[in-house]
Amino acid sequence: MKKRASFLITISVVCVVFLLAWETASRTAVAAPVDIDDGLPIEGGDALNDLMRSLVEMRTFNQSLYGLEGNFEIVGEISGSLEEGGAVSRIRLVALRHEGGAFDRQLILEIMPPEEAGESPFIIALPGDVRGFRSSIAMKNFMSREKSEILLTVAGGRRGDRFLIVAVAGRQGNVIFDSYTTNIPSVVGRFMNNYRAEIIVRDTGERALIDLSSRMEEYHGRFVYNRGGSLRRGVPVWVERYSLFEPTDVDHDGIFEIKKVLDLSGAGRADRIAYVEATLKFERGRWNVIDSWIAPAEDLRKLPLPIRIN
Repeated sequence: MKKRASFLITISVVCVVFLLAWETASRTAVAAPVDIDDGLPIEGGDALNDLMRSLVEMRTFNQSLYGLEGNFEIVGEISGSLEEGGAVSRIRLVALRHEGGAFDRQLILEIMPPEEAGESPFIIALPGDVRGFRSSIAMKNFMSREKSEILLTVAGGRRGDRFLIVAVAGRQGNVIFDSYTTNIPSVVGRFMNNYRAEIIVRDTGERALIDLSSRMEEYHGRFVYNRGGSLRRGVPVWVERYSLFEPTDVDHDGIFEIKKVLDLSGAGRADRIAYVEATLKFERGRWNVIDSWIAPAEDLRKLPLPIRIN
């Protein structure tokens, strides 16, 4: 027992001596904080000062350079080659927000060419109705292997998440894909007698008949079908939002295609009856549907959740 007590006392003394030595060293080693903007020297010389200043500039959006007013914040940054044979540029996604807010009221791309190019930075203003939350950017090759396009994701828009692809040429930007306005594939449909709906993908000519017999009681109550299965009134098929949007290199050639899924609704736009999965490829200056697939709504559970591109 006495040996154990002696051991504990020894350990305590060692700890106290260590703490006193550490405190003394800390007092002599800690330097006063330096404000980069004050131009005060930092231990390490001019090289370290220049490095610290460049890091501060990298985190700052110089909106006065473009004559912009308001609370602009950098919400994303990536690097990539925007033109064939071009050097790597830095691309920033900048959002106009209320002070302390998270809603992106206006979105701007700032393009910063490499220093060796001798070009000044410039901005590309995105369409005014592109707004939402949690905006992000990524780089993908949609047009060729030699250059990349900017993929923009904006969450929480009026019709769900919005996806845009921006191609940069010279000092101009062109939106080559907008999930709100790029209306492909072209899908049409109609309700038919005997509890069926016909769906057609015009781009590929694919056609499918969807069996609606499992909903007959619901349609009787809505006065869509008579008890014998004859159609009482015309019911359009509504093409709704995206369930899925996914860039994917289908043929492994280094150029990305787009896989997208559309929901199709029927009576009152309240009953989902089918979905269409289509693969889009950018060729000859436009998007083309190279493949499509129609399936009943019951198969929707097999799909992954909506995809966000980071």
